[in-house]
Amino acid sequence: MEKIEIVSSGKHTLHGLNFYMSYFDDIAKVLPREDYCFIVGGWVRDRILGEPVGYNIDVDLLTTADPVEVAQKLAERIGGHFFIFEKKGFLIKRPVVASVVLHLPPYRYRFDFSQLKGKDLEKALIEDLKDRDFTANAIAVNLDDVLSIGAKQTIVYDPTGGIKDLEQGLLRPISLENLRKDPVRILRGFRIAIEKNLQLTEDFYEFVRKNPKLVLKAPAERITHELFKIMKESSSYRVIRELYEYGILEAIFPEFSKLKEIKDQGERHIYPLDEHTLRTLEEVERVIQNRAAYLSVELLENFGKKRVLGEFTDVELLKWGALFHDIGKPDTFKIINGKVTFYEHDKVGAQIVKEIGERLRWGEEATEFVAKLVRHHLRPFYLRESFKKGELGRRGMANFWRECEEIAPHLFLLSIADAYASGDSEEDIKALLETIAELESFKRNELKQESLKPLLNGEEIMELLGIKPGKLVGVLKEELLQAQLDGRVKTKEEAKEFIKKRFLELRTAEGGNGNFN
Repeated sequence: MEKIEIVSSGKHTLHGLNFYMSYFDDIAKVLPREDYCFIVGGWVRDRILGEPVGYNIDVDLLTTADPVEVAQKLAERIGGHFFIFEKKGFLIKRPVVASVVLHLPPYRYRFDFSQLKGKDLEKALIEDLKDRDFTANAIAVNLDDVLSIGAKQTIVYDPTGGIKDLEQGLLRPISLENLRKDPVRILRGFRIAIEKNLQLTEDFYEFVRKNPKLVLKAPAERITHELFKIMKESSSYRVIRELYEYGILEAIFPEFSKLKEIKDQGERHIYPLDEHTLRTLEEVERVIQNRAAYLSVELLENFGKKRVLGEFTDVELLKWGALFHDIGKPDTFKIINGKVTFYEHDKVGAQIVKEIGERLRWGEEATEFVAKLVRHHLRPFYLRESFKKGELGRRGMANFWRECEEIAPHLFLLSIADAYASGDSEEDIKALLETIAELESFKRNELKQESLKPLLNGEEIMELLGIKPGKLVGVLKEELLQAQLDGRVKTKEEAKEFIKKRFLELRTAEGGNGNFN
């Protein structure tokens, strides 16, 4: 931490350049001359801690001007995206937040403007800071001071003792009532503590232990935003494990509570279901960090580039897939002939994910992506078994790429993490990696994009056979595609002969009445 001089109670001085960012000059230029702006929250906290500026940069600002007008002008000036975010809740002090998001890969900037009201400016600022979540986030500096030539003596407003807490490595709630007024702050506390290597105070833990369901009073959209921010952390598994230990994860996802009921997953698993699930998330984060050791550059080309919910990516979706990959097991648990089974838990799990996504307002794109990961998470293991038996053929590999190409790198990384978290032998993990390499090689060297589509479309099949739309057309298209993948059909003429032959075979099987629909 930088050397800080105490001026008076609740005030310190620090060199203004510690807080400087070039975009602050742009903010000053769009700010009306008679108005003020204060930088507050995480940006100030991290500069005091001396943390490096990462790729995702969030700045909270308070202004006496109209925050919507300031944000709109800033967005126009720097080429950012402007939007308004409304916090719902009777006790929320800053209900309207005007935001500007700017993507300059690999950097992502977000500026959030809220209004500061009051005749006595300093009093209004102090009241605002005291109404925030944690003392470490209730520190502010004046934008003018940061930009001024004499910034060596910038005043730092710290009415709740945040700097002292930071010096001691503590993350302390300003008051428990502040957590109660805006319970999504509970999630934020767990995240920041892990992210900044700070120790939450005992009163926070005691409050959470007694009120695990309080977070449900927050709007679904805000819960989702904070949960996705948690998943954005490289060690999100540590936060998720704490949320589980304190009952918060089960409050948000009641489906998760059933996992602890499954103590024995059968011979292929060494951990109870809940522990296996948490370890899978931990392993997937390790695998993500070392992904280049497992997958080719070609396959990873677009990994992490898909954007969802504004500021998040498919990396976070992969982590959700890891957390929910076995969510369908409790509902499919059976013991057959003394053997533990979970038949179709992948299908059941995908449906549960869709219900979760709808409940928490994930949006269709994010929900479908995670559901698809869960639905197909066993696929690499089935292919591994075929590979070990020497039965991994063109058809199986082609079908995999046809159905899973969009999520293939994520599915591979998830399967590797799942294998490690299940306690798979070195031999089985080696076979899984060889299976993945075989699938990659097949796609690169043998699979043509056009081979993933039938050589005849539905209209062509109906015209060829003189039949009407119906199920039969779909059946014939699928059989034609499988014949192409097997190498039995290679040209359009061969496709026509195949369709005519299969049509006659099906008609004969139906007794010649042609009633296929």
